Amino acid sequence: MAEQSMFWPTTGTGDGVSGGYTDARLKTIWKAALGNGVLQYLNKLEATGTGTSTLAVNTGAAVVEGYLYENDSSASIATASLGSATYGLYVIANEDASALAVSRSVAGTTVAAKSTRLALNSTTPAQPNIKIATVATSGGSITSITAENNRFASSRVKTVGSSTLALGERTTNQSISNSTGTVVTFNALTNSDYVTGVTGTGIFTVRESGVYSIQSGFTFAYNATGDRSAWIAVNGSIQLDSIAQYTATSLGASTPRYLMATQYLLTAGDTIEFYVFQSSGGALNLSRARCTIARLG
Repeated sequence: MAEQSMFWPTTGTGDGVSGGYTDARLKTIWKAALGNGVLQYLNKLEATGTGTSTLAVNTGAAVVEGYLYENDSSASIATASLGSATYGLYVIANEDASALAVSRSVAGTTVAAKSTRLALNSTTPAQPNIKIATVATSGGSITSITAENNRFASSRVKTVGSSTLALGERTTNQSISNSTGTVVTFNALTNSDYVTGVTGTGIFTVRESGVYSIQSGFTFAYNATGDRSAWIAVNGSIQLDSIAQYTATSLGASTPRYLMATQYLLTAGDTIEFYVFQSSGGALNLSRARCTIARLG
């Protein structure tokens, strides 16, 4: 293919095609500029509905092999008739001249000809598609929704805002029992496109596979007895111990502070927790805690 450019006035001069731009050329520019996947637009087609028989897909847009899909209001897919199985939630571009049969769609059980639509299907469609979630059902009720890996096209990493950075902070004391590894819970959370946290449990869940930077900082109240330590756990297993284990009697009047940082290859569905330990002989306050989890790529 020779060099060419697009979107000049359609005057027939230079690359300005007098007959206008064809759908094939427009699809090519979408593919070249954005790739395949969900766009960072509106609510990014977030799927919810666990515990119900209705899968709700929020507003957003996607590009499937150059076909643009847009949903400017929440779309609903009924799952009551699906029994107990696992389905893919796809954005399907039906290039055929006839309707495409699927397990469930917004319209019922088909994707109309020459249209790009959401659908649940038990197998990967032959038509161009992107899979944005895995949905499990039991007796027609949704038991789990797992966002798929690599679901985003374009602007996967932003340089501003919090789209890639999840934050957790504890601004009040947390009482840490003696000689017991305790999960730190954070009372202030900022979720990202890639990681979500729960204030009551201290568990952060990864939504998309990739390499992540994990950092944390903890401060214990002063006590002159026993040891202090901290660690990071992935799926319940220790991945990084505190760089140094402080012996309280060697600190004088100091308060032990921990800073930990690591990079880790994580998979969608993995969990991250931050643990602390103290052996002062009684309960001891964790006076401050903060963590950040950022997807690097």
